[in-house]
Amino acid sequence: MSYAKDVRQVLLITLLLNILGAAVKIIYGYITETNSMQADGFHSLFDGTSNIIGLVGTYLAAKPPDVSHHYGHKKFETMATIGIAILLFVTCFEILGNAVRTILNPKPPQITNMSFIVIFASIAVNIFVTVYEHRKGRLFKSDFLIADSKHTLSDLIASSAVLISIISVKNGYPIIDPIAALFIAVMIGHLGYSIVKEASHVLVDTSPLSGDNLTKIKAIAAAVDGVMECHNVRVRGRSDAVHIDCHILVSPDMNVQEAHNVAHNVEERIKREMPNVVDVVIHLEPH
Repeated sequence: MSYAKDVRQVLLITLLLNILGAAVKIIYGYITETNSMQADGFHSLFDGTSNIIGLVGTYLAAKPPDVSHHYGHKKFETMATIGIAILLFVTCFEILGNAVRTILNPKPPQITNMSFIVIFASIAVNIFVTVYEHRKGRLFKSDFLIADSKHTLSDLIASSAVLISIISVKNGYPIIDPIAALFIAVMIGHLGYSIVKEASHVLVDTSPLSGDNLTKIKAIAAAVDGVMECHNVRVRGRSDAVHIDCHILVSPDMNVQEAHNVAHNVEERIKREMPNVVDVVIHLEPH
């Protein structure tokens, strides 16, 4: 199965779970007038919306290079992660507004045994989705799936806050309900900020490789017959689609064909030993 199909399969599974969980929490939250549960339900609904964005983003990212996109479409997936962050910010402001209105016009929610059943089921689903999506994201080296798992993790934390809220309301402290909603809003806003920060690294061409990997690139190139030195290594792109530029020194006595063969061997060896590298541009210099 291809990368795009793998990612889309994960997103479809999480989409169905998120929509189901959101519908239950929103409907039950409205019936019982539980502010924090409604907020949690809308948060789950935005989780489902982010899955749809991911499906579109990964479809576009899987397209090969064309006349307008010489380096491919991988950054479309990164743009999709920013879409998740925007949804998180929208959710944040929506929850803040509901919480403030509840504080100004308090109305104790109706807490029943069903409230606990709904929230425990939500927590169980969120744990499964978070672990499943994060593992698949690491397996497929998908920035989007990892970012989306963090979004789902925020839903898990939000559901835990709702559990604390309904326990407090049950024990005579209804003010905890909007306070829990405020906590959820702040947490969601922080997660949105962290996702934008990580996505911006790709968009501004921050190196996806560490210093040790840059040293490894030089060592791989230097081990190729005919290479006397490798320097000026530059790296950009995503962690699953790395682009490398480097200079290699060869003997000035080599003809063009020989020097080209050396450069080709360096490119092939780097790609073989570092599978996430998709392109290597080599500048030849005489020693």
